[in-house]
Amino acid sequence: MASAILPPSLLSPLITTVTTLFGVLKTAQTHLSPLILRLTTQPDIASILVLIAVLFVSFKILGMAYRAIMFWVYLVFRLAFWIAIGLTGYWVYTRGVDGFVEDVTGLAEYWSGEYERYSGEVKRYKGMQEGRLRAQTRTPKGKSGW
Repeated sequence: MASAILPPSLLSPLITTVTTLFGVLKTAQTHLSPLILRLTTQPDIASILVLIAVLFVSFKILGMAYRAIMFWVYLVFRLAFWIAIGLTGYWVYTRGVDGFVEDVTGLAEYWSGEYERYSGEVKRYKGMQEGRLRAQTRTPKGKSGW
């Protein structure tokens, strides 16, 4: 009946594949039946194997989630980098090279001045704190600590 439906060029490889698959399944059944019998008679081993399978699947899912999140983070950083390159190019295009250099020099001077101002404030604050600590640790004149 199958020879009436399928041509001989397909029928022969199909029969070979089916018989090979049947042989592999029969061999697997004979080799795995003692393991299946042991799992059904000793549920502790089965629960351990289920736990291992659940952990394996959980780690695979966590790995997929990590890769998905890192893809989006990497994409955002790449987009930010290329947008910064594009904006810098547009800035140079609109202001010209000399105007760009002037702008960058002005920005550098402004931010270095701000840094100096804030570092001076920090130094003054540290000096005030050290003065307070010295005043607290000094004992009044004429009085000893005992």
